[in-house]
Amino acid sequence: MMTATPITSAQEERLEDLVTAAVRRARKEADPDKDGLQRLIARGGEFQDYLVAGIRRFTAKLPDYTVARSILGGDFIAPEEIAIARPGIIYTAEQIEALAQTMPSEDELRWCKEYGYAVLAAPSSDLSLLDVRSLENGLFYRKTGGWYADQAFAAGDKTLTGWLAIRKTPVPSSTSKTWDGQTALLAEAERVPNAAEMSWFITTFYKVRGVRLFERVYVRTSSRDSDGHRVYVGFFDAGGLFVDYYFWDDLRLDYLGLSSARKS
Repeated sequence: MMTATPITSAQEERLEDLVTAAVRRARKEADPDKDGLQRLIARGGEFQDYLVAGIRRFTAKLPDYTVARSILGGDFIAPEEIAIARPGIIYTAEQIEALAQTMPSEDELRWCKEYGYAVLAAPSSDLSLLDVRSLENGLFYRKTGGWYADQAFAAGDKTLTGWLAIRKTPVPSSTSKTWDGQTALLAEAERVPNAAEMSWFITTFYKVRGVRLFERVYVRTSSRDSDGHRVYVGFFDAGGLFVDYYFWDDLRLDYLGLSSARKS
């Protein structure tokens, strides 16, 4: 069954005109000499691949974030915003298109609004905590090295790709509770994110929106150090994001809550 409307003969002619005009412009502006043009001809297959990629890019449907922005406002962050604010993060046209096609539904977006979540694009490739720190180490309390530099979770727990929805504050009423007491507060649609996801979320929200989340509180994550201790993040003040651990899951502190993400 056909899923796209066939192009018209007039469109096909117009496309040929565009390509012909582009060739004329290239000959005028690039002005290749005989040897240069021969090199282009010799690499004709690569040139055709380049042209095909360009046509694919400019014919792709542009993402429409109108609904997401109308519901979440500044708590929705598109990949294009991240690419501007975070040097080193580059989304391909194919990734932008895939993100547009996998946008959370309107019901999911309204759920995120109701429960204080922000929705943002995950990185363009899977990143670990150490990878996120390397993007801009000035955003972290420990700029290099540190206790977690050689920990398995710091390199092994990663962000994955796609959309990431994370609560902007600790789970309500989760401070001064044990780990079991905290996780009992999670809704069926929620999970505990890992340290890489939380570090990406907190630092990216700051880079794009200029707002420091978790500035006066720590939150437990799903990551564990080599001895099984639960890793927490937070106190993201001017000194940078703090990453550490507590020895016991049954420890109760009034400044230690639980992080939460929406299940995909």
